[in-house]
Amino acid sequence: MKLKKHSPDEIISLLGEGVEVVGDASFTHGLRVDGTIKGKIRSEATLVIGQKGKVEGDVSIRRVSVTGEFRGTIHASDRIEIHREGKVWGDLFTPCLIIEAGAFFEGKCNMSEQKAAKPAEGALLRAVEPPSESGRITAGS
Repeated sequence: MKLKKHSPDEIISLLGEGVEVVGDASFTHGLRVDGTIKGKIRSEATLVIGQKGKVEGDVSIRRVSVTGEFRGTIHASDRIEIHREGKVWGDLFTPCLIIEAGAFFEGKCNMSEQKAAKPAEGALLRAVEPPSESGRITAGS
C-alpha cells in the first residue's frame, strides 16, 4: 500500500461547523475551518477560513484565505486573501495581500520584509492623507 504525499496547499483536514477549539493548533497540510478556533495557529501550510468559520488569535502561516471571520494578527510568509464575504479585524504581515471588492478589513497591513526604516537624515517627509475616523477600509466602496 502506497501512502499518498500531500502538498501543503492541499486541504486534507476539516474543522466542521459547530466545533470550537480553544488553544494552540498546528498542522502540516492544509486545514479548512468551518467551526471556531481561538488561540495560536502555526503552520507552513494553507489555512482556509470558510464562510461560517471564525478564527481569533495569533496566526503564523504560509498562506491564508478568509471567507468567514478573522480577529487577531496574521503573519503569512506567502499571501493573505480576503474574499468578498470575508471580514478581518487585526494586523496583517505578508508580502502579498489580496482583498476582493466587498470584503471588510479593519486594521494595519505591513507588506515589507524589513522592519520600518527610519528616514535618512535630511530626507523630506511627505504628508499623507489621514485615515477616516473609523480607520476602516472597505474594498469596492
